[in-house]
Amino acid sequence: MHDMLRIMDVASALRRERETAESQLDATIAKQRLRERLMATAAAAGEAVTSEEVDAAIDHYFAKQHRYADPPPSWRRFRAHLWVMRGPLCFAVLCLAVLGTGVTMAMQAATAQPKPALTPTPAPTTPTRIPEPLPVEPAKAPTPKVEPTPQPIPVPVPSADLWPAAWQKWERSLAAAKKLATAPDGLAAVNQVVPGAEAAEAAQDLDRLRRSQKLLDEVVLRLDEEYVVTIVARSGERSAFERTHDGRVVGCYVVVEALTADGQALPRDVVHTEAKTRNRVTKWAEEVPAEVFERLVADKQKDGVLDETVFARKVRGTSGPVIEMRDGSGRTLQRGRTLTKW
Repeated sequence: MHDMLRIMDVASALRRERETAESQLDATIAKQRLRERLMATAAAAGEAVTSEEVDAAIDHYFAKQHRYADPPPSWRRFRAHLWVMRGPLCFAVLCLAVLGTGVTMAMQAATAQPKPALTPTPAPTTPTRIPEPLPVEPAKAPTPKVEPTPQPIPVPVPSADLWPAAWQKWERSLAAAKKLATAPDGLAAVNQVVPGAEAAEAAQDLDRLRRSQKLLDEVVLRLDEEYVVTIVARSGERSAFERTHDGRVVGCYVVVEALTADGQALPRDVVHTEAKTRNRVTKWAEEVPAEVFERLVADKQKDGVLDETVFARKVRGTSGPVIEMRDGSGRTLQRGRTLTKW
């Protein structure tokens, strides 16, 4: 019996809740109940209110009950809108930053110009005491290296922003090289490179102009060098030797090195005559006549010190060293065979 009463109470509560929900959701019933309550309240207050006025007031109330209006403009409202739209705004700012960076890099790449090449400046050096050179006869200029003419092949025309800069760099380097070449052989070495650049200009061949620029840079480096080809006279090292074959002497040689004013030995490209190979070394052997060899041997045996050590000299502005050592008749030696190993 007790359980049945509890079940009936639950059923009654559910019915009352359903009726309350239906009355609240049904606008017509809600308006009817509100009208009845308003009419009763007006009658109790002694106010003369008609049914039409009460209906108009109820309609006006329900019309504005759920209307939304934005709050007046203010900084708080602006910040609230920014917070709500933070995701799209951040994405838009990131896109603008990426686009601006790309445009800036493109403009810099389009307006960038290559830096002009600088003419190498020799480092200040402290001159060392060198034996007084004897008067020398003008040396015959070495045969200049002839640049091989490549077979004509179709080449692409360089873009307008590359060719003018490359040609200006060539003209500056050529003017500096001619100014540096103080000797005829040095000027001849510079002029030997010019035809290749002129042919490149006629064909607007940027690659060939760059090859000519590289050759000119090598000539400038060679012209800028200063050193003395000196016979090695250090204790414990060979200064000269005889080359023998089948028990007979086939050549006399002195061991030399190219020394700068501060005593630094420069690496040189020297041909090993016997094997017909070119090697880069800091010490090599130069062939001399037998009488010069005997003179040097006697000089060193006299007091253990070799006094005559200068074989050749390279001054700035020339393309190569000039032999200063002389034979017994006072004539300048002619260069003979060279060895890079013995």
